[in-house]
Formats: sequence, structure tokens, C-alpha cells
Amino acid sequence: MHCFPSKARYRLSTMNLFLRIKCLRRLFRSKKAMIGGVLLLLPMLGSAASLRMEGDRAWLTAEDSSFSSVLQLFEQCGVVVLIDPALELNRITGEWENVRIDRLIQQLVSPHSYLLAWNKMESPLGELYQISSIRIFSEGHASAVQPLSSKGKVLDVVEGENGLKYIRGEIMIGFGADSNLSDLKDLLRKLGGTVVEVIDPPGIYRIKLNESMSVEEAMRLARAHKGVEAVEPNLAFPRIGNERIQLSGAGQEINLNLQPGETAIAIFDSGFDPHYADLPFIRGTYNALNPAEAMSDPLGHGTLVAMVASGAITPLGAEASEVGVPVLAIRTFDENGYTSSEILMRAIEYAVQSNISIINMSWGSEVDSVFMEAAMNMATQQGITLYASVGNENTGIPIFPAASPYVIGVGGLNEKGEIWKNSNAGVFVDQYQPAFVEFEGKRYEGTSISGPYAAFLKASRK
Repeated sequence: MHCFPSKARYRLSTMNLFLRIKCLRRLFRSKKAMIGGVLLLLPMLGSAASLRMEGDRAWLTAEDSSFSSVLQLFEQCGVVVLIDPALELNRITGEWENVRIDRLIQQLVSPHSYLLAWNKMESPLGELYQISSIRIFSEGHASAVQPLSSKGKVLDVVEGENGLKYIRGEIMIGFGADSNLSDLKDLLRKLGGTVVEVIDPPGIYRIKLNESMSVEEAMRLARAHKGVEAVEPNLAFPRIGNERIQLSGAGQEINLNLQPGETAIAIFDSGFDPHYADLPFIRGTYNALNPAEAMSDPLGHGTLVAMVASGAITPLGAEASEVGVPVLAIRTFDENGYTSSEILMRAIEYAVQSNISIINMSWGSEVDSVFMEAAMNMATQQGITLYASVGNENTGIPIFPAASPYVIGVGGLNEKGEIWKNSNAGVFVDQYQPAFVEFEGKRYEGTSISGPYAAFLKASRK
């Protein structure tokens, strides 16, 4: 095996990481990552409705909007919407300012019935009380409701002129220790925004913006606001490797009798094929992309990576193991191969709560993130070891999270034990592992195989 010298390891507190926002040249001040001048940051053309919510109050503007399009605005703010598809509902025109949400819904759905559910979110600045679900039905037919939107979540990724990718209309904010709930509410009024989610730890607010507010302008306002220490878009990251992997479910070339050891690995990838979910080395699954949806793997990549991490599939040039590793398969990517900061942080939180010892990540970007650094730092402080693939292009450019000081970056070897010609390389690469595998009669290659195999070796040696 070949290894470059390891990166220097250090630990910073979460608050110190937030203070590093002034030094995040890559993300906000470098020419490469500039956001200004990007047409995709403008409000979506053709939209005739906008919504903001704060606690039990709402601000809604609609102009001849379909009822479903207005309900979709609630969904975008994190509300689960269920409705009887047989209902006939009118188009909506009007302006509601600072009205109670229950009265707004009552007016919108009349003469039909509705039920609201509320959620109390704990946050570093205090409790947030917000609506969590809306059910709309005709009298006596509450059981007829169905989800407004079809299953399957595809992230709304936009790209700036200089390649920065993020989720449309969302920003992430971290406040300082001396801030309070009033600081957050004042900022929400400035932005016309709604808190969609609180990720704590590390203590981050995900905010959905009004469509009249661009991400660029929202970040400018947030940076200048009292108490804000860090602000980023909800960054989008691509999966390493684009090839779809066809799975038969037959279990060919998989060691189905492999018995797991004690040290568990969490795999952040495209999901897991339910055909294999009952194998003894699969500890469980979690859909971080959409926790309410059943586990699946539309790309096949996550299933293969999980098999490698468990030891059930051995890369070419490596020795097969008799004892495997229990794997927790966490879906973090949509069917287009993208994930986001908030999904990854949700996955990290779930892995920490699940007593996982190792996390493997098969995604990469040249853009670093202060919030992802905080989340990964939190994981390492809980005793978790992080592995990530360094990329399949030998550019020498650091790829995150592999280049993070909290992560072991893994490059690829060919079948002869030599550095694979397409593996990224540099001082940010901590080790190299086999990058080739054969599965169901096909050959696959990439550092997204090297990473989980490195995680497997670490778990096997504990």
C-alpha cells in the first residue's frame, strides 16, 4: 500500500468554527466562489404566491394561484401537507398580513374540514413553536387524505456562474453565544424568511426565503445582523462517481453468510436496496433525504458501497475476510446524485445517536463549509472516525470533506497495488486503498470503493 504523510489533526470548538466565517475565503470571497451576478438567484419567474410563517402567524400573498401551488409553499417551509384528492378547491387571490395560521387555513379550505398539528422545536436561542402538518378533507372523510406531493425528493439545486451549487432559496445561519430569540425573529422579518429546521448540535437554523429575496441579498443582510456569526447557502454537493449500478437482488458475488463484528460503520450514500435489508451484516437503514419515506436506492451506488464496507464484497487486489462489519446505510443523495448541507448534518446527527464508530462519505466538492466542519468536529468529539473519498480526477485540488482536518482522505489503488491513474493525489490524501470491484458480472472503479474499504479495515482492526 502507498501512503502520503498524514494531514495534521486538530480540534476546534464549534463556536471557534463559527468565528472562522471571517476567514472562509473559498466560499464567499474568492473569485471562484462568488455568488453575485447569478441569474438563478432571482425569484422564480411565473410565481404568483409567496408565504412566510413565524410561530402561529403567517403572511400570504396570492394572485389567481391554484390551491395546490399555495399548499406547496407550506411544504417548502417544512410542513407536511395531506389532502383528499377528490376535493375541488378554488383558485386563490388575496393578501393576508400577520394572521393566525389556523384562521388562514380555515378561510382557504372553506367549506371543507382541516386538522393542524404543531411542533415545538428546541433551539440554542429558545423554543420555536411552528406548524408541522396540515390535513384537508371533506366532513367525515379524514381517512381519505394523501400526501400532496408524490413520493421521492429531488433537491432544487442551482448553480452560480463560478460553479457554486446550493439549494434554491435557502440559507443556513449560526448565532453567537450572546444572541437571543429576538435576534432571530428580527432577522426573519428582514429576510421575509421562515425557520424550516433547527440542527442542534451544532446549533444551525435553516431558513426558507421569500421568493422576492435572493440568496445573495439574504446573506448580505444576515452578515450585518446582530448576533449572526456564520451564514452560508444550503450548499449542494455531488456524489463521487456518476455511474448507475444495476442490482438484481440475487446476491451474486456477495458473501451472504458473513457474520458481523462489533464496530459499526455508517454509509452516507444513495441509499440501500431493500432486497438486501435482511442480511445479518445490515444493522439498519435511515433515509436522511426524506425521513418519512421508505428506504430505496435509485442509483445502486449506496448498496454496493455498503457491501464493501461490510466486507461482503472484497475489492480486487484485497484479501477476503471471514468476519464482517455491521453497516448502517443512510440515504443522503437524491436520484440526481446530489445532497446538501442540512441533509448531511441530519445524517451525522443520526449516526451519532446510533452509537456508530465510523462514518464513510462518498461525496466531494472544492468548496469547504464552516457548518459542515462544525458538524464533523462534533462527530469526532463523540469518538467517531470519518472517512471520505478524495475523487476520481487526478487534479491535485483538495476535495472536501476528504481534505478536512477531521476526515481521513482515501485515494485509490489498482489491482497491482499501485496508485490508480485516476485517483486524486496530494498532501490531503491520508492513505490509498483498492479502487476496483466486480459485482454481478460488471466491473466498477473509483475512490468511492476505496473509502468504504478503508473504513472496513479500521473497523476490523478494533
